[in-house]
Amino acid sequence: MKTAIEQLLYPLLVIDAGNSLVKFAVVRRRGGRPQLIAREAGPKLTIARVKSLAQKSGAVRCAAASVVPDITKILRAAIPGIFLVDRRTKLNFSTLVDRRTVGADRLANMAEAARHHGRSVMVADFGTAATFDLLDERGRFAGGAIAPGVRTFAGALSSRTRLLPVEKLAKPPRRPGRHTMEALQAGLSRGYAGVVREILAAPGFSAKHLVFTGGDARTVKRLTGLHSIIDPLWTLRGIAALADHT
Repeated sequence: MKTAIEQLLYPLLVIDAGNSLVKFAVVRRRGGRPQLIAREAGPKLTIARVKSLAQKSGAVRCAAASVVPDITKILRAAIPGIFLVDRRTKLNFSTLVDRRTVGADRLANMAEAARHHGRSVMVADFGTAATFDLLDERGRFAGGAIAPGVRTFAGALSSRTRLLPVEKLAKPPRRPGRHTMEALQAGLSRGYAGVVREILAAPGFSAKHLVFTGGDARTVKRLTGLHSIIDPLWTLRGIAALADHT
């Protein structure tokens, strides 16, 4: 049963606009699970489509994190008064980073880390880019690292070597590759797993809780074998947490 305040604030439409994909979800109560209602290709997104999704959602508020300026403009035009996570947003955690240079998605990831665990959380978000961000033992956003996403990593080789096609990454065989595709899988899979492990093992990057999110989170967990929480809704949860904290 919703309280009177919740009836004024929910449903909440949350939007996570990444470099390739824009996710739309509805949160029906404080701390509730975001329910995905659409996944849209960023380059094809239009004002009319956003207006339609906002209307169909039945939301009384809208909040978004966007790392693409053109999509940010579309969201502002389609939904006047939308709450956009940016460097001026009131946070539910303290920070040691230069907020002028940090993407809205990374702030949202730290907001959910603070809401859900409070401290000592590493959030690794695997999309077009891979971001690794740490909420330290004192509950502060201590900084992080940015690397290519797993598909970007694999695609870089494919784009420069026409005779080496890239298929979906899988765990490579334990023996050396005996044909080109096996060798390619071995190099890319082990190589990317090595990148992730090296970052997470770097001084200052360790945390009690490890969260993998983003579209390729499950793939990276399979490649690395690391024990982690998998939550594809993590960033959306963080956007909602910041909207409620304002």
